[in-house]
Amino acid sequence: MNVSFFAGLIFWGMMALVLSELMTLSVTMTQTGLVWLSYALWAAAAAMVVQVVIRAIRAQRVKHDGVSGHEM
Repeated sequence: MNVSFFAGLIFWGMMALVLSELMTLSVTMTQTGLVWLSYALWAAAAAMVVQVVIRAIRAQRVKHDGVSGHEM
């Protein structure tokens, strides 16, 4: 997992959420868009974590079973 990319997703997700909270203009569409952008960035970060966990489980299973990856 690329840790700097993961940290960037979390950071920019938080920045989008903070920016949506700081907007005082009556542009609800923009605020809603920024909130959804932050959720999408956090979901991408969560998907990266899930992908790493799945790869670790597969590697552990292969190590335990003695089966190479192309035989699965």
